[in-house]
Amino acid sequence: MGLGALYIGATGLKTHGSGMQNIGNNLANVNTLGFKNTDIHFSTLISQTMTTASNPLTTGFSQAGQGVGVGAVLTDFRNGGFMAGSATTDLAISGKGFFRVEQDGVIRYTRAGNFRFDKNGFLVDPNGFRVQGKAVTDGVAGSTGDIRLPLDENGEITVPPVATTDVMMGMNVGTMIDATTSTGNPFFALFEAWNGATADGQPLGAGTYGYENTIRVYDSQGNAQDLTVYLDKASVSNAGGKSYYEFVVGTAPQADGRAGIAGTSAAGRIMTGTLTFSSTGELEGVSAFTYSGSGDPSDLANWTPAALSESGAPSFSMTFAGTPPGTADIGLSFGLTGSGWTSAVASAADIGHDKTLLPTMAGATAGSFATTGRAGSSVTVYQTQDGNPMGWLMNLGVDAAGTMIGYFTNGVKQELAQIPLYTFVNEWGLRREGSNHFSATGASGEGVEGVAGTVNYGTIAQSTLEGSNVDMAEEFTKMIITERGFQANSKVITTQDQILQVLYQLKK
Repeated sequence: MGLGALYIGATGLKTHGSGMQNIGNNLANVNTLGFKNTDIHFSTLISQTMTTASNPLTTGFSQAGQGVGVGAVLTDFRNGGFMAGSATTDLAISGKGFFRVEQDGVIRYTRAGNFRFDKNGFLVDPNGFRVQGKAVTDGVAGSTGDIRLPLDENGEITVPPVATTDVMMGMNVGTMIDATTSTGNPFFALFEAWNGATADGQPLGAGTYGYENTIRVYDSQGNAQDLTVYLDKASVSNAGGKSYYEFVVGTAPQADGRAGIAGTSAAGRIMTGTLTFSSTGELEGVSAFTYSGSGDPSDLANWTPAALSESGAPSFSMTFAGTPPGTADIGLSFGLTGSGWTSAVASAADIGHDKTLLPTMAGATAGSFATTGRAGSSVTVYQTQDGNPMGWLMNLGVDAAGTMIGYFTNGVKQELAQIPLYTFVNEWGLRREGSNHFSATGASGEGVEGVAGTVNYGTIAQSTLEGSNVDMAEEFTKMIITERGFQANSKVITTQDQILQVLYQLKK
């Protein structure tokens, strides 16, 4: 008699003790990165059916409860609060998903994104597990594996030099006089005046041209080279309202590494040509000539129409002095591009005074920053080039989609890796493994890889950490309720014990 009450009270003590243990664990991890609060749910134990005078057809079965037990301990996967991290590789997930980490074939999942690169360039968590992701090469992501910085043989992270292939110059060629003239070749007076063998290294003296503009380009070795465009007015009779300007593209004579040209008076001279403007100052024609590679480089007969680059700009091939020499194939656009030359003269020497023989571009198209020939000052409005020297990694960034981007000293921005997220059909089936890790089970299913920011996946924030989602106020409330429940069940046992003592006294 009364032993059932003792048993029931014991189940209450045990279950509420487990509840207090759960509360204590939540509070112990109130400052644990990525920790997910757990809720304990109680459930009744099987009841005992009793024989009574009640009619079960009208009142139902008569059952006596047998106590309480732990029904489930479920994880609350809601986001914790965000806090500032101390490194770019401190990552937080806003929304659904887990990072995947791996060590010696053991796969774990985590929300704690306090990652760092180790001495071998692997991105790891504090437990030495390597973060999983995809290396990106030339903008293409590879297969999933350890995320590692691309260290070279010197243990450095670099991007190779890229030779310049396209140069764009948008200028206004303003009012100027014809500073240098030629009796036989008015469109190539600057060409004839060029002297790359002067003692001062200046191939065109001051006052021999109306305007100059210099841009820095890069050869195949990553060496910086200066290209200068010299412009001068070309006096043409019967111009019909149009205006003509000759130009020479050159570099410092001592930087010229072309065989047969270096050290001569032609050193540094790379391209020559003309710009033709309409009466309203719009660029409507460009001609360009480059050295054919044979014969006297000072003879216009050996300068033929320039090839056009893939973008439709006049281009030239150049070898710059150095050990080893640097090369570059550069298309130079003044804002007008085309698909070919409509008038194909054999060489620049064939033009003479006849402006109608100047090559013009087929299908010419003017760009947004096309050079103009309006009255006023000469000025460079816009210029750009696409080359760069070798660069060293300066900084890292991770965007909301998990793309790790390297910022290099040469201004290059390059994708290095893609950090995916993983979701589960039943994330409540994950097993806690300690060290802020979870592992997949048969109940959770395998992790499904996806890109952060897409459907069903959260976004990633750099230099940010996710804190615990434990609500201290709520836990203290639960603590009071649990403590009272424990006390009440202990009272059941002590009261039943007193009843048993009375029975024992009756026996005596």
